[in-house]
Amino acid sequence: MEKFYLYHDKNLSRSEIEKLNNAKLVATKTEHPSFLKVVKMLEGKNFLDLGCAYGELSRVLAEKGFIVHGIDRVESFITIAKEFNSTPNTYYEKRDFLEEPFPDETFDGIIFLETIEHVENPAQYLKEFHRILKPEGYFIVSTPNATSLKNMFYALSYRSKNKRNKIIKEIASEPRQTGNQLEHIYNWDFPTLVRLFDRCGFNVVDHAYSGTSIKIPFFGKKYKFRREPKIFNKIEPLKKTQILKCKKKSNETKKIN
Repeated sequence: MEKFYLYHDKNLSRSEIEKLNNAKLVATKTEHPSFLKVVKMLEGKNFLDLGCAYGELSRVLAEKGFIVHGIDRVESFITIAKEFNSTPNTYYEKRDFLEEPFPDETFDGIIFLETIEHVENPAQYLKEFHRILKPEGYFIVSTPNATSLKNMFYALSYRSKNKRNKIIKEIASEPRQTGNQLEHIYNWDFPTLVRLFDRCGFNVVDHAYSGTSIKIPFFGKKYKFRREPKIFNKIEPLKKTQILKCKKKSNETKKIN
């Protein structure tokens, strides 16, 4: 009997998971705009992939020669990561980052992609980053961009008070611990992120934007642009995702404890 796995809230067979996973690996390596920019920022050897989900990113990084420790709090994610994305350079485990701390100065870098918007206490996470990173260590974060053109159009969808009241009711009854966009509890612009990182002992040393495909909510429907709007080339902060590389301030250790 074929084994089934929980994948994006659906029970899928092993063959279905393999097909989806392989397609996602190819897309990550060749098409994913955020990943391609993240790779250019990497330095060092030993990484923590925090919020690794199904492990596709960890695997791709490991295949590039990095040693990657992937953790996530969702057990079904780690099950798939272990069975479909394991390599000699990867290690996966279900682990609560704050409740089960790593030793001091363990990692050269931390990959924190599309995760910071999910955590209730981001400053606590960042201070823990500072402790477990080696001297000159850094983390790379990607997160939805609050000032994106997508968000501006999204705001139009709740321009009426009735719609906003509907959103309030929907959020109150949302399922929890889904690991998807229903768990987004923060949405930052660039200056606010930089301020947060600075207060927690990090300098932003590189940054980029990615993502231009958006859907426009209009009369209850969604329409895609056929072509990428030229405005993205002139105003990068309108893109969907922001990526920042942040290096540990060695002289800030006592200040943040």
